[in-house]
Amino acid sequence: MNGQEWAEILVPLIVFSALVALMALFLLYKYKKKKLFLQMVERSLQQQAPLTPETIREVAQHFFAANRDVRKGIFLLVTAFSILAFSQLADFRKNDNLDLNDALNGIAILPGLLGLAFLLLALLDRKRSG
Repeated sequence: MNGQEWAEILVPLIVFSALVALMALFLLYKYKKKKLFLQMVERSLQQQAPLTPETIREVAQHFFAANRDVRKGIFLLVTAFSILAFSQLADFRKNDNLDLNDALNGIAILPGLLGLAFLLLALLDRKRSG
């Protein structure tokens, strides 16, 4: 294998590995944040400090705000549109039967549909609570 063939294999592998690593770090951060919240509640209960349901509700709303669904949805839609825009602006040469522009358009479907799902969840949550 020459350098060109190695680059064709390693570049997509590195890019997608970096995306997976970023997603793993994001999920780890969310896990640690929720764990910290639950530890704070547990410490308060062990010290038998007055912890009213209103206090827990206020702190939980700070950590787990409902408007985060809208933020996530908009972020994912912007991500999808940026992948689509990159695919349209970049002119990749076609290798045999693989068209990288079509592959990028397909990759953009996932964050786009996830963004729409989060926006739909936020809309349903507002209707339910309102």
